[in-house]
Amino acid sequence: MRRSWHVTGMDDIRVVSTTDRYRVLRTRYLRDHSPVRVTECLVYPFTDGPGVGLLLFFPPALWLLTLPIFDVIAILAPFTKGDWALGLLVMPVFMPLLFSFVMTLGYVLLFLGQMLVASAMGDGDHPRWPEWHPNQIAEGIGRWLWAGLFGAALAGLPIIAYWIRCGDVDWVDRVVITELIVLAAGYAQMALAAALLHDNIIAANPITVISAVVRIGWRYLQASLVAGIALIMIFGAFTAVLAEISSLKIAFVALWVFWVFALYAGMVVMRMMGLTYYVHASALGWFRRVPKWGLPMRVGKIYTNS
Repeated sequence: MRRSWHVTGMDDIRVVSTTDRYRVLRTRYLRDHSPVRVTECLVYPFTDGPGVGLLLFFPPALWLLTLPIFDVIAILAPFTKGDWALGLLVMPVFMPLLFSFVMTLGYVLLFLGQMLVASAMGDGDHPRWPEWHPNQIAEGIGRWLWAGLFGAALAGLPIIAYWIRCGDVDWVDRVVITELIVLAAGYAQMALAAALLHDNIIAANPITVISAVVRIGWRYLQASLVAGIALIMIFGAFTAVLAEISSLKIAFVALWVFWVFALYAGMVVMRMMGLTYYVHASALGWFRRVPKWGLPMRVGKIYTNS
C-alpha cells in the first residue's frame, strides 16, 4: 500500500533568518534603561562563561609571555654601556615572545571591544569569544591605540607640564593628577566606543567624542571615574610588581595576579561604558541597527561558546 504525504497551508510557512531569530531571542535578555549601577558591573565578569574563561585561561598565557621582562630589567640595569650591548644581543631572542604577546593581548582587546558593544546593545549575556583572525586583531589594536593616543594627548601633556611646575608632589598635586587621569580615561573610552559602535575609526574624532560627552552630561562622570580608577590601579599594580617587590618568587606570583586583575578591571570598565551608552542611546543615536561587532551573540547560552 503506497502512502503519500501532502503538505497544505504553504502560505503559513515562513523562513526566519538567523538575524531575525537573534533579534527575537535577545529581547528576552535585554536590560532595562534604569541608571547604571556599579555593583552590576562589578559582578558582570562572573555572570557568564566567556568572562570566567577569560579570567582562567588568558592570565597564564600573558604571564608566561611577560615573565622575560624580569630578565630584561636584570640585563639592562643599571643601564651601563656593557649592559646595553648585552641587551641588544638578547633582544632578538625576545622578539618572537613580544610578537606572541602583542597578538594575545590584541585578541583580549578584541573580546573586550565586543563586550562593550554587547553592553551598548543592552545584552545581559557575554559575547562569544571571537575567532583568531590576525587582520581583525590588528584592526582591534588599532582602535585601542587610536583611542589611547587621544586620551594620552588630552591629559598626558597637562600632567607632564603640571608635574614640572609643581615641584615636590603632595596630596593636593596627587588629587589634581588623578582628576586629569580620570578626564583622559573618560575621553579615551568614549573615543573607543565611538570607533566600535560606528565601526569606523574616523568616528573617534574630538568633535564626535566631546559632543557625546556633552549630551550625556554629568551622568557620564560615573563611567569616567570607574575607568580612571581602574587605570590608576592597573598602572600602580604593574609598577609595584616590577619595582616594589624585592622577592623574585613573590613577584612571579604577583605578575599572575596582576593579569587576573587587569582583565577583570577591563571587563568592568567595558560593561560600565557600554551600559552608559545603552541608557543614553536615545540622546546619542549613534547607530540604528546591530553593528557587525554585535553579531552573533550567545543568547541565553551559559558556559558555551556557540
